[in-house]
Amino acid sequence: MQSHRNILCQTLIFTLLSGILTACGDAANTDITQTESAAAEPDETTAGVINWESSGLERVDYGGIDFTIFANKDSYDNTWHKLDVAELNGDSLNDAIYNRNRKIEELYNINISVIESSTFANDAKNSIAAGDNAYSLFFAQLTQLVPLSQEGMLTNFYDVNNLSLDNEWWDQNLIEGLTYRDSLYVLNGDVSPSADTRIFVILFNKDMCDELNLEYPYQYVLDGSWTVDRLNEYITNVNYDVNGDAVMNYDDRWGFFTEYGVSYMMFFAGGGKITEKKEDGGLRLAFNHEKGINMAQKAIDIALDASKTCMANPYVAENGNSWPAATAWFANGGALFRSTALEPVPRDIRTLEVNFGILPFPKMSDDQERYYSLPAVLCNVISIPVTADSDMAGLILEALCVESVGSVKPAFYDTLLNGKIVRDDDSKEMLDIIFDSKVYDIGLYANIMNFKVTFENMVKDKKSDVASLFASNYESAQAQLEKLCEQYDELLE
Repeated sequence: MQSHRNILCQTLIFTLLSGILTACGDAANTDITQTESAAAEPDETTAGVINWESSGLERVDYGGIDFTIFANKDSYDNTWHKLDVAELNGDSLNDAIYNRNRKIEELYNINISVIESSTFANDAKNSIAAGDNAYSLFFAQLTQLVPLSQEGMLTNFYDVNNLSLDNEWWDQNLIEGLTYRDSLYVLNGDVSPSADTRIFVILFNKDMCDELNLEYPYQYVLDGSWTVDRLNEYITNVNYDVNGDAVMNYDDRWGFFTEYGVSYMMFFAGGGKITEKKEDGGLRLAFNHEKGINMAQKAIDIALDASKTCMANPYVAENGNSWPAATAWFANGGALFRSTALEPVPRDIRTLEVNFGILPFPKMSDDQERYYSLPAVLCNVISIPVTADSDMAGLILEALCVESVGSVKPAFYDTLLNGKIVRDDDSKEMLDIIFDSKVYDIGLYANIMNFKVTFENMVKDKKSDVASLFASNYESAQAQLEKLCEQYDELLE
């Protein structure tokens, strides 16, 4: 097997085998002819533009075969969770995805399509177990794909030809965080903005800041002093009993509107980890020590502080389990700050009148070197099933991703920054920081210690003894991690 280092040092120009390649689905024995063997040459009129023409990728005629992507059917049917769309409709993101796919189809003589399933994990397992090579790519949630990787059902991206993983259009934070020794089974980059929409952020009500004579927190972010303590200062003394009934509830004004999961979100934003890399590329547990305990305790304490913090979960339950209802409550002046995934911003706020800004989650302390922005466990990423033609899948995936740099990526920013949603240049700068500071932990997505739900339940049940929680779960977490490492090590043999 090629080493991690050798793979990362691949150049962009790849030599493809001519002759007969194995294709997907019914076209498994289709003859493939190279109609253009030369690599793409940069167009002098678009110097500096990153796209297929500038990539040096080979152009191959795959004979009109199907390139089928099997995807998880998302509960929200939004364009940013799609790898293909049916037609042009005037929406910048929709049309960018459509035009990208049709261009790559023409370049490689393939037919790109997406099949969605609300029972993705089970269907994917059945397809692989049956030896069905109908799918070239999987596009699903991290918590759906990581278990498949443990069972040996996904291709190691370091073994895939035609991919150059050190290119800027791939999410380098994901590659660093989710590589185990010389293996990586999930991938994302500019090919899809889905993961970006499910990254955790802090929103703030700018009009309320003005009313309370508070400066917008942007500069604190830029100078590195946007911390949990700073957030605490902002939300102190904001609570106000609007209706005068001496009971603080959803009829009143709050400093911080959040959810049960804010505790683990803050833990990761503060540099907390479930697992960390050992010198040999393996993994060890990294949460049950004084620093990890203190970070988690600080996050729990803010979540449980009823003088500042209001939980969205009960409000959502009271309103038909609708998270858009929580967005509307915040937009109507319910709180100064709100923690959330980014997705409600393009999904819900289009129809709401609120002057707001976007911030990364705060650092745990001033001496923290960088911000850490956590993608939700539900964010969608890409894998190649072991039944697919990985050489073909790698080439098409690389082509789709590089072509997205100058089309899909700016269209997604346009969706966020077109004046209808994010309404200031400062928030654009914040988004750059947020997207560049993603952090991924195998332990979270492999569900070590059931970390996410365990922390959510602590806040829900108003429990705060983090040290006892960590100590009581450490032994079982160690057993889970050892099993995970054994599974991945066996796949590398």
